[in-house]
Amino acid sequence: MTKKYHLIRIRRLEKKIGISLRKFLYQMHWQKDMMHKDIGKILGVPRPTITRWFKKYGIPSKNCHRFTNKNLTNWPYIIGIKHKKIKGPDKRIQRTKGGINVDFFKTWTPEMAYVLGYFSADGGMFINSGGSKYIQFVSVDYGLLEKVKRVMASKHKIYLKAKGDKNCKNAYLLELGSKEMYGDLLKLGFIPRKEKRLKLPWIPKQYLNHFIRGFFDGDGCISYGFYKKMGRNKKTFTISACFVSSSKKFLKDLSGKLNIYAGMRLRCITKHTGSYKLSYSKNDAIKLFRYMYKNTKNGLFLERKFVKFQEIFKILGINALKN
Repeated sequence: MTKKYHLIRIRRLEKKIGISLRKFLYQMHWQKDMMHKDIGKILGVPRPTITRWFKKYGIPSKNCHRFTNKNLTNWPYIIGIKHKKIKGPDKRIQRTKGGINVDFFKTWTPEMAYVLGYFSADGGMFINSGGSKYIQFVSVDYGLLEKVKRVMASKHKIYLKAKGDKNCKNAYLLELGSKEMYGDLLKLGFIPRKEKRLKLPWIPKQYLNHFIRGFFDGDGCISYGFYKKMGRNKKTFTISACFVSSSKKFLKDLSGKLNIYAGMRLRCITKHTGSYKLSYSKNDAIKLFRYMYKNTKNGLFLERKFVKFQEIFKILGINALKN
């Protein structure tokens, strides 16, 4: 292949990602902790090509023994990313054993309740063949896993999960090895392969809305639109908020809690493609939003679902948080 072809290929990629290729490679590798093969999957480029581009642009690579603290510290300035100067050795390249707050699930806090709710939806726990104990989170939303990492004080990598189907979105995996955290989750009532046996754990009422928001960000959805009902000529504005789970009992208990603490009606649980669904319409969907996002701090929520709620309130012309 000619040099001209390679230049055209790079220009096309830069147009697609919206920034220079070398800045993108640096951000993905050093800021988002992604390896060459994972970056290649995002760009649709083979791993050896990514490695060749790292060498071409002189970007230090984590799996290369040649980089130094000095060139790692200077690189953000070379490509125009402004960071605070790092005094002394760069702590980002020091590996720490464990690298997580192992006491995270011992004490109830808004952050712990949110992560526990998210774990109930998109988390799992297992023991590998060597007897090591792990907990994991899987999501198509990379940014949400970054938030979970931050509140758990984790230094673990987020990996791009292999696709089972070409039509599926990219999914990301955060895997944490901790015997202590595994034990704490068992005490809270969680078990391996929990999907159909999931139970709503005991949660202090002041933290319940954070737990529900976490579960909603994992296995909840919000939709709206103008639909024509049977027997009517005029279209009406309809809102639907729902929770999905393989455990019917979990959703039934969740409906009971929302009835008590958010003033929402008790709803029937319906079957939904191999699982179960708990749905709420207009007035209850508004109550759900106001309850879930009450006293939210640290931006600990999935932005695209929050924004969709905001779009609904804008159409209705009402205050989002005012009862």
